[in-house]
Amino acid sequence: MAKWDGAYTWHKRPSAIGAPDRLRVATCQIPVGHDIAANAAQILSLIEAAAEAGADVAHFPECALSGYGSANWPDWTGFDWFGLQVAVEAVQSAARRHRVWVATGCVHRDDATQKKFNSLYVFNRDGQLAGRYDKRCCSTNDQRAFELGRHQLILDIEGVSCGFLICRDWSYPELWRAYEGQVELVFHSACADGQGRDKNETHTIPPLMQAYGRQYVYAVSSANSCRYSQDYPSLWVERGGYMGGQATRHEAGFTMNALADDPEQDRFFAAVLESRRAERILYQFED
Repeated sequence: MAKWDGAYTWHKRPSAIGAPDRLRVATCQIPVGHDIAANAAQILSLIEAAAEAGADVAHFPECALSGYGSANWPDWTGFDWFGLQVAVEAVQSAARRHRVWVATGCVHRDDATQKKFNSLYVFNRDGQLAGRYDKRCCSTNDQRAFELGRHQLILDIEGVSCGFLICRDWSYPELWRAYEGQVELVFHSACADGQGRDKNETHTIPPLMQAYGRQYVYAVSSANSCRYSQDYPSLWVERGGYMGGQATRHEAGFTMNALADDPEQDRFFAAVLESRRAERILYQFED
């Protein structure tokens, strides 16, 4: 990186500069289960609470609305598709009523093919579907119930360019690097609360989120299901990798954080990205 002549440096936490908020995000968590009505009730309650707290976006875990597939996994027989549609419409109505963006995990069924996807719906302040991201890196077990997603998603939310990923997409740096220089914030939704397995993710995923935030200089909102076996609490990583707020582990609720409206920070991070692009060519990683 060429000699930096600005006031902002890596040593300064973005949120500690005193700049005004640019985008306020409530990173929410609920104990995701197979009861769609119960999931929806908790989501609606947190949307209202987040909006009252001043959030621009309420962000929820993987499969938060629908539950993680059918209770008859991996068979979809008996799944309440009508009840899910009612719940989706209720979330859209809440987004419209409270004038807040909502990003929530939900099973998506393609009408034409009947294929199912592990998806993230993004609704704008008018309750309209602004975009849908389908999980790309489903496990072998997941693929018994879900199709693989094939595309990234980038949306403009109140002037902030945002990307989206789901759970074990965390294992593939290629997906995170694909957003480098294109977004300022990645919404990552997870359902990492498996019972009866080791808790390696408790110790590894939060620092991994920080590493992605530092390496690609975007913020990360990671919303995780909070059954009592929750691997890690929902959290926020500031641009540059500083750990931000975290929700209370195992409890429904949210942590409120924000991107700073600071042109000097933006100039610094742009310089970092430009330097890395040049160095990749210098080191012959790229042509």
